[in-house]
Amino acid sequence: MKRDTLIVLLGAEDGDVYESCRDALRAGYDFEVFDGAAPVGALVTTYRRRERHTRSLGIRTLGFVQALDRLVSAEGLGELLIGQVGGAGMAWLYQLFLAPDGSRVVACFAVGQDRDVAPRP
Repeated sequence: MKRDTLIVLLGAEDGDVYESCRDALRAGYDFEVFDGAAPVGALVTTYRRRERHTRSLGIRTLGFVQALDRLVSAEGLGELLIGQVGGAGMAWLYQLFLAPDGSRVVACFAVGQDRDVAPRP
């Protein structure tokens, strides 16, 4: 997928995380949409666990709960493509989920890249 295409797809979605990810792409940060699709049910299970984990560690997130809701709503698609936007020095690492044909962004969330976050007791 080309950078400009992903920027356009993100622009079709409302929300701070989509705008922030789009800005990161425009700024030239690395991105990748991985080959192959993953089953939506497995993604929901995995990312629910990861959301709980990041919350328990006090790691900042943007749009994670909303992304989970959108993943659950997308179960009828069967599978989704997975992508990431990130790079050295970025405040956020973005996780993207796209329709199997790459025609739209189904969900997006970001995880803060602060390295000094201590686990909560």
